[in-house]
Amino acid sequence: MRLSRRNILRTAGTGLFTTTVLGGAGLSVSATDQVEQIDASEEDLWRPGFHFAPPQGWINDPNGLVYHEGVYHLFFQYNPYNPYWEDIEWGHATSEDLFEWTYHGVKLPFDEENTIGKFSGGGVVDNQNTAGFGEDALVLSYTGAHLNESIQDQRIAYSTDNGKTVTAYADNPVVDTNDPEFRDPNVFWYEPNEHWIMVVSRAADGDDDGDERPAGIEFYSSKDHTDWTYESTFTIDEYEDVVAGIEMDNGVYDNTVDLWECPDLFELSVEGTDETKWVLTVSVQGNPHVDHLIGEFDGHEFTMEDRELADYGYDYFAPMSWDNEPDDRRIQIGWAGHWPYMDFIPETGWRGIMSVPRNVTLNREENDIRLRECPVKQLVDLRKDKLADVHKEMVTPGRDPLEDTNANGRSLEIIMTIDPHSADAVGLRVREGENDQSVITYYTDKNQLEFNRLNSSVDGPADGFYDPGQEDRTTMPLKPQEDGTIQLRVLVDRSSVEIFGNSGERVMTNQIFPDWDSTGMSLFADKGAARIENMVVYDLAPQPLGIELHEGSQEGSYQK
Repeated sequence: MRLSRRNILRTAGTGLFTTTVLGGAGLSVSATDQVEQIDASEEDLWRPGFHFAPPQGWINDPNGLVYHEGVYHLFFQYNPYNPYWEDIEWGHATSEDLFEWTYHGVKLPFDEENTIGKFSGGGVVDNQNTAGFGEDALVLSYTGAHLNESIQDQRIAYSTDNGKTVTAYADNPVVDTNDPEFRDPNVFWYEPNEHWIMVVSRAADGDDDGDERPAGIEFYSSKDHTDWTYESTFTIDEYEDVVAGIEMDNGVYDNTVDLWECPDLFELSVEGTDETKWVLTVSVQGNPHVDHLIGEFDGHEFTMEDRELADYGYDYFAPMSWDNEPDDRRIQIGWAGHWPYMDFIPETGWRGIMSVPRNVTLNREENDIRLRECPVKQLVDLRKDKLADVHKEMVTPGRDPLEDTNANGRSLEIIMTIDPHSADAVGLRVREGENDQSVITYYTDKNQLEFNRLNSSVDGPADGFYDPGQEDRTTMPLKPQEDGTIQLRVLVDRSSVEIFGNSGERVMTNQIFPDWDSTGMSLFADKGAARIENMVVYDLAPQPLGIELHEGSQEGSYQK
């Protein structure tokens, strides 16, 4: 068996890439400097064209998502000094359109004196000044991770200048504990009771002043964001009781929950009805994935009725939604990473990207309420050239309608409707090169879509990162629509592929690491003919990362 770069890393503990350590060395950019935008190149070949990635170092969970005064704020788990998870801080970026991002440095730095990391949490606009920090202050909730004591508690910080300066609350923590697994607070305003609700994960059984607390998602209430009262816990046992009665194809996942992290709770209208439901999004550790739990919330307790898998790929975790979104949409963004291998993925001085922001909706389908996720509407503004436009063309083992088109590139949007017709399988290859290919296949006998990245990263410096049986493929169920077709919207970027099936009914996100020159695309069918009813391929304009450090940015936030 060939020894891939990934196996070399796992056995030898050292990479084939030069890691840029960004600590004391290098030129520190002051808090008022404008730095040139950062874009991909043959040297930085996996830097995405339309996904957020850091200028350097490591990122994971999105944090503190809030919209205020025309700006979407994206805080995130960050280590700016090297591409590994350690001494985690909060980085900060902003955008007016969710795609063109500007990095503003570290706003919640690691507490070196007390060895406290700044773990995940949410953000809100306190437009009634309930906390006393100022009208329309941004209030950020986060976990203080006491790394030397194995204790996690809940804390807040605030900004009165729209994120330029962030100040930790002087009387932290606001929810104390002696537990080692208690994290990721997320807060929202619950209008019926006119108070704040905090959802937070007790990731393992624990206690609070002698009161035993089971593992699950806890709910707290507060009038002022500082004095919190425990309300209830939605336990893993309750979840398992409901899931036992749900039949569902989970792809590479199952219903087992080791622990929950990064909760996000919100109310959604059911499209076309007068109904509303509550959605509790949780990230599951063990075999990391994300579940949407659909049910009811009365201001005190959550009652689960159904469950949907958020994403059938390997690379989607810890999604959070924006507070105060101006169009009253529920927009989530997640970390496009997978814990089991993130320390090993190829890197050029940075690791980690975010997913495309997704609009989350609920739809009634016959007797069920189903959740759908689609790219936000702003994505269409990135469309540059139409590279292919195919209508009612047959695909056979010897015929590819894309052969005479310009369908190729590194950052693409592909929208297609396929009638599988007589084919056993029909599909699409993207980021093709001499040996590279990422393969999307629909199998008609199983009504199943597969993404195969075994050979996605062979030609270039990634040197065959994926091995057989090592997270090399994912599957998701996808039944034909009423007319017998399947509809796919595929977003291809320099290091990821996201697939939205049947208008967001099923979603799949996976990382890839192809060679810079692997830009080809082709259609194929197996043992029969399929028909492409419609297919459009757009080249998407790259969105370089801007750098603008604020006066409130931590020194050393960026190194040239």
